[in-house]
Amino acid sequence: MLMKKVRLDDLLIQNGKITQEDLKKALDIQRAQNSHKKIGEILIEEGLISEEDILKLIATQLNIKITNFDNIELNFPLLIKVPVQILEKYGALPIKETPKEVIVTFIDPMNIEAKAVLQRYLKKPIKAETATSKEIKKHINQLKNREKATSLIEQIKKELAGTAEEKDDDEESATMKFIKYIISLSIQKGASDIHIETEEDNMQVRARIDGSLQEIIAVEKELFGVIAARIKLLSNLNISEKRKPQDGRFSMDIPEDEKNPDSKINHFDFRVSTLPIATGESIVIRILDKRNVMKKLEDIGINPKNLKKLEKALHAPNGIVLVTGPTGSGKSTTLYASLNKIKNIEEKIITVEDPVEYQMKLINQVNVNEAAGLTFAAALRSILRQDPDIIMIGEIRDLETLEIAIKAALTGHLVISTLHTNDAVSAISRMIDMGADPFMVGAAVVAVEAQRLVKKICPYCKTKHKPKPALIEPIKHIIPSNTIFYKGKGCDECNMTGYKGRTLITEIFTIDEELSSAIAKNVSLIELEKLAKTKGYTPMFVDGLIKAINGETSLEEIYRVAKVNT
Repeated sequence: MLMKKVRLDDLLIQNGKITQEDLKKALDIQRAQNSHKKIGEILIEEGLISEEDILKLIATQLNIKITNFDNIELNFPLLIKVPVQILEKYGALPIKETPKEVIVTFIDPMNIEAKAVLQRYLKKPIKAETATSKEIKKHINQLKNREKATSLIEQIKKELAGTAEEKDDDEESATMKFIKYIISLSIQKGASDIHIETEEDNMQVRARIDGSLQEIIAVEKELFGVIAARIKLLSNLNISEKRKPQDGRFSMDIPEDEKNPDSKINHFDFRVSTLPIATGESIVIRILDKRNVMKKLEDIGINPKNLKKLEKALHAPNGIVLVTGPTGSGKSTTLYASLNKIKNIEEKIITVEDPVEYQMKLINQVNVNEAAGLTFAAALRSILRQDPDIIMIGEIRDLETLEIAIKAALTGHLVISTLHTNDAVSAISRMIDMGADPFMVGAAVVAVEAQRLVKKICPYCKTKHKPKPALIEPIKHIIPSNTIFYKGKGCDECNMTGYKGRTLITEIFTIDEELSSAIAKNVSLIELEKLAKTKGYTPMFVDGLIKAINGETSLEEIYRVAKVNT
């Protein structure tokens, strides 16, 4: 790309962003692959420079702004003046209109053809800005989602105005079709939750995908009332109640491919929560995908070494096996996968959950109902009179539940449960802090598995990546000097995030006689961890680092979820 008769590669070298060796490597790759890719693209793919660094250099050279999308409310009437196919082709996004000009942000702000084509549609002079391809393509994808839903939105407006055409008795309303559309789209993207919220001037629909919220669509605020009412009706909630939170459930059959009526139909359950907020209401729909409950323990991302330790603990004749981690770390999935591993016709398994989300064969599941006095502790006391072999407790929340779990473990039952702690070893001190006797904890606990969910690099846009020196410095003593890390550039397959799907990083603290004795003596957490390391305990960060080196996830993701402990 030429900028004021100065080549990009010359600018990068002049500004110390790359070396002559880096440039030679990129040119050799370009020649060897007979590639039409620009040098800048190859440098980014080889991890020799970031797109952000190139962007800053171009912006400085051309004296243009880098668009900050955090401070911009996209103007849909302006955006739809240009066909979305044109915006996609030229990597451009009109973001603001003034009486004299239209501000357009470009992936390539020097593309003269792109400016000329857009100006024909916008009818005004164009002032260029620039942004990363990931940012621009992400917003174009959101525009495409809105374009697909436009006809449904227009039908909803006609229904509200009473001008819609008459429908057959069995034909769904446009509102119901729209709800199905956003649910189907969210499921296709692998979402766990759908957030429908009123803002000051619109209704925002976002989906939690791989742990992060992504915008699905934003439409006029006046449509929220009819959509909220229909969701409440589906969930057996009070349609007129907007001042109090409500909780409900519904089920729906969703085709795997909405465009193909003959595609496989999957059954989904949905849990609905409504909450009054300053601008109206917030509705969150939790997607309960029954396919998750069928996952095998070996398929959820636990490394083979830790998997072997966990499986051994799950086949212990008695004791407590704990799964720990913060909210949203996949503990429930691990619990269900563990139950799938050990359930059999010869043993009675009873669970106590709040709430029961997935029903499983060969397992008796108890739903906590605190309003009726059925707490975790009360349910556990009754469960022990049901002659169980294995007990699963959704969460150990208080001393009473913990003491009953310990008693059950010491009287011949295997107890599986979760606890909120930062790492596996900390679970011991957490139980003691709750008021449990250290001797009893040491005698009852068999193993503690701690976990975090990390995003997997999108395989469709995976590229080499050079992490910042601040991330390399703390680990340089344990990684080879020529280690290559990776990241995702962002593409349509991953909604421009660079990540697709998630996997686990784990650590497992298994307790033998020596460690049990140390726990009974209530030794410090530091001493306990040192002793555990002599017996093969490996911190979670190391597990994550191995997965980053293997190209499963990025180094940045590991630092995001786990503390450095090598």
